[in-house]
Amino acid sequence: MVKNVVSFVLLIVFIICNFIYVRSDFKISGEFRVRSELDGRDFLNQTYPQSFTALRVRLNFEKVINEHVMFFAQIQDSRVFGEEKSTLKDMKNLDLHQGFLKVKNIFDTPFFMTFGRFSLEYGRFKIFGPNAWHNVGRSHDGFIFGYNTDKYKTDIFITTHSNFLSYRAGAAKVYENYDYKEAPADTGFNIFGFYSTNKLSPFLNGELYSFYEWDRHRPNGKDMQLGRYTLGTAFEIAPSSSQLNLRFEFAYQGGTIFTSELQNISAFLILINLQYKTKSLVASLNADINSGGDPKKTNKYKLFDNPYSTKHNYQGFMDFFTGLSEKKFSTGIYGLNDYFIRLIYTPWNNFNLQFDGHYFTTFVPFENSKGEKIHKYGPELNFLLRYKLYEVVEFEWGSGIFFANEAMKELYNQLPKRAGTDKFDPAFWTYIQINVKI
Repeated sequence: MVKNVVSFVLLIVFIICNFIYVRSDFKISGEFRVRSELDGRDFLNQTYPQSFTALRVRLNFEKVINEHVMFFAQIQDSRVFGEEKSTLKDMKNLDLHQGFLKVKNIFDTPFFMTFGRFSLEYGRFKIFGPNAWHNVGRSHDGFIFGYNTDKYKTDIFITTHSNFLSYRAGAAKVYENYDYKEAPADTGFNIFGFYSTNKLSPFLNGELYSFYEWDRHRPNGKDMQLGRYTLGTAFEIAPSSSQLNLRFEFAYQGGTIFTSELQNISAFLILINLQYKTKSLVASLNADINSGGDPKKTNKYKLFDNPYSTKHNYQGFMDFFTGLSEKKFSTGIYGLNDYFIRLIYTPWNNFNLQFDGHYFTTFVPFENSKGEKIHKYGPELNFLLRYKLYEVVEFEWGSGIFFANEAMKELYNQLPKRAGTDKFDPAFWTYIQINVKI
């Protein structure tokens, strides 16, 4: 009896989903991505390279309710093969990666608003990006209020990075004469900002952005963890009569941050991209400069930190420099300069090759454990091959190699499992990925 009821319910659900699917204003799409990696990024060939396979499955539902309202939901499962440790276990791993409602053309004007869970994607993803390479990807909870025309677009966003209080169905419990232990201190973290793009001329685009990170956690009982503002602008010159494209981006950070003590922030970012493009070749010269400072010489926090960017698009595909501000990245406080070339060759529509050559240094030199002034991390070389088998099926193979210079050696010499060895082999990493989009 129970089995028959379950079968009947599943049949009804299938009929309803099929009815909704065939409507032209309802779309179902998704992604299936599997990537196997071989990781030898420890600069020591006598250790075994680690290998693992990551899987990400996304299912998207989009419903256009009318000309003003659109609903979107993205369900995601992200895992590593064998993570359950048994074929009889369940991770219960489904998550709402995105889920939002967008209302546009409010009062028949270009105003719109989006609220729910969504990705923030601005500019070239240097400040805010979806970080699609990651097996989970980045999303934000909050609100966007915007104004969108053909020439310019402005978004004002308010997001909750982390909340300090769990959901309550009613008022807080009240004990004798109001026990204020039921009202904990606010330790939440919010981001407030705007991002504006403007088509200044047929060949010149301008961007202006600002956001404030407000982390009210107080690790020392007095000072907030973070009160940081970022102001930035970008210009992109792309004349229609030329195959050259130039992008310049600059951002400044100020405010306060608590590390081991409260510090004032004074940091900046410079990004320069000069690109030459033909039908089959894209070649670019790039400089990605992230300021830093020597704590022994300044009492200000000089490291430019952009934790919401898509760093995999920059700073090397081997991802050595994704966490400069983390304490375990002891040389990260000195900043990062990345000078790189990028070549993408597309001999056929369904096939392309990419080569990146990076050279990394710290922004300011520092003394290593031997008292020597050093600043070179070293070169990284990346090679990618992409082949689209069918319209929805793409294969990708990528590899990287990194040759450690003195700054990278200083960082990795601190790892206890290196057993004090001074030997540094080239670090390597390779992967094979299959991506299916439906």
